[in-house]
Amino acid sequence: MNTAHNPRVEIDASIFNPYSKDFIRNPDPTWQILIRDYPIAWHRDLQMWIVSSHELCDRILKDARFSPNFRVWELAPPPKPEDQKTDFDRAFEKGFFAVGPQAHLRLRKLTMPAFSKPVMSQIDAKIRDLIIGCFDAIGDAEEFDVYQALAVKIPARSIARMVGVPTDLEDFFHEFAVNVIKSTRINLSAKEREASMHKTLPGFKYFRDEIARRRALSHPGDDFLGSLIAASDAGSQLDDDEILSVVFALITAGSDTATDLHTYLLYALLSHPDQFELLKQRPELMENAIIECLRWGSFGKVPFFRFATEDIEFAGQLIKKGQAIGVNIQAAWHDPAKWEDPLKLDITRRLDGNIVFGAGAHFCIGTYLVRVQGSLMLQEFMRRYPNATLADGDGRIDYEWTHHNARRINRLIVKTNRVAARKAA
Repeated sequence: MNTAHNPRVEIDASIFNPYSKDFIRNPDPTWQILIRDYPIAWHRDLQMWIVSSHELCDRILKDARFSPNFRVWELAPPPKPEDQKTDFDRAFEKGFFAVGPQAHLRLRKLTMPAFSKPVMSQIDAKIRDLIIGCFDAIGDAEEFDVYQALAVKIPARSIARMVGVPTDLEDFFHEFAVNVIKSTRINLSAKEREASMHKTLPGFKYFRDEIARRRALSHPGDDFLGSLIAASDAGSQLDDDEILSVVFALITAGSDTATDLHTYLLYALLSHPDQFELLKQRPELMENAIIECLRWGSFGKVPFFRFATEDIEFAGQLIKKGQAIGVNIQAAWHDPAKWEDPLKLDITRRLDGNIVFGAGAHFCIGTYLVRVQGSLMLQEFMRRYPNATLADGDGRIDYEWTHHNARRINRLIVKTNRVAARKAA
């Protein structure tokens, strides 16, 4: 290893405080300082490296020496004896974030049938039904809160339907999903992580029992879970813990985080009426529009976490084995070196090389589900409320200031203008 490196660049909360209300309201000034002056720096208060430029974030995400495995972290709890491991521990250890490159490739190959077109078409229909139901509940209301009516209802329930959870257990699944995510958030205390981990155990038990029930059938089913059980490659099959790990990964990728998808999509488009009108006129721009709205909104508060598996000289800095790296991809989405006029929302923008869904071997497993949710929601919204606007110009926007991970919008009021349009007609 080339040991030549520069003196350590350091910052603190005076430069980057993701918990500050000013940052949550308007993060871009902070991101621009980080990108320009501190593209890589050790954060004394957060006790991790913060990487913020698009180039460096892209490089780290594609470098196998930086692992998403929480257990690599220098401050991770010690490994448990085998007889003390829970279903959470076993699912984590067998999952995409923890296994080595060869095992990761094997998992990817064995999970491919569960993401096949026939299985995904079943999921599309289930999610479409869920989204239509949410809009039916809104009906002809003059205004509604996007967060309460859509954002808290669609994401976790979409994954629940994807993995075959009955509709009467969707609230149970939502609680399970939130706690799965919080269990490995290193910005939470060890006590909070342990409490969340214990709250996941009823959910893991439900899935372990369901997997056992399916295995006892003559055919496990042709849905997502059944496809995972039946998957085989050169005689290799997924065991129960590995199937639980796929559910774990889906939740991490597309449940709690996707809550912000719906608020930020509608906030972006309705605060740019020209872009909302353009999407109505050119629906073929839908997928590009979703990625651009997410890039523009950059709803993350705390970066993605990676952990150094060895001492690494990176961008002139020495990152020591076990240290945490905050991959600040939300800042990277606003990097002017990558994106011309990054604060401009342009749904026709060329988005080649974007890292909105990550990059490298751990490219987001929930990408398909996020895009389907977003496109189905926007299609139904535009069909029902083509004249919608933000209430009072800004949607009376408010944030969940203490959220552990996101600049979560927990109030966004949309005026449907549906009654007025009918009267005018």
